[in-house]
Amino acid sequence: MMQLALTVNSPEWDKPQFRQVAGGFKVPKGSTCVVSIYFLHRDKDVFPDPEKFDPDRFLPENSVKIPEYGYIPFFAGPRNCIGQKFAIMETKTIVSSILRNYTIESLDSRNKVLPQMQVTLYPSIPIRVRIRPRRI
Repeated sequence: MMQLALTVNSPEWDKPQFRQVAGGFKVPKGSTCVVSIYFLHRDKDVFPDPEKFDPDRFLPENSVKIPEYGYIPFFAGPRNCIGQKFAIMETKTIVSSILRNYTIESLDSRNKVLPQMQVTLYPSIPIRVRIRPRRI
């Protein structure tokens, strides 16, 4: 996917120059590269019907089909999020607690609330939900 190739340009023999080769494209030294995780996670080759909510994609038998860097919610490599395991555990705890005690319903269709890409992803309009206690 991404390779680091060493090249030596004369006359600076003592200063190795690097170029990165990504998908066959040469990226000039000093370039800034941005990985759009939003689009990476919607790659139809990796995630058929990417907009469909399908938690079964991440079952152990299905997740082996996802390339190593095909799904990186906390990024990857040596600079990935050091709080990843804690964040996942905390999210599971809080979401499961909420969903055990409440039902949550969106008041707007997904077609109405569109994503806006800024530094982080924002909804185009405020997200309206109805939260009701579960009847036990």
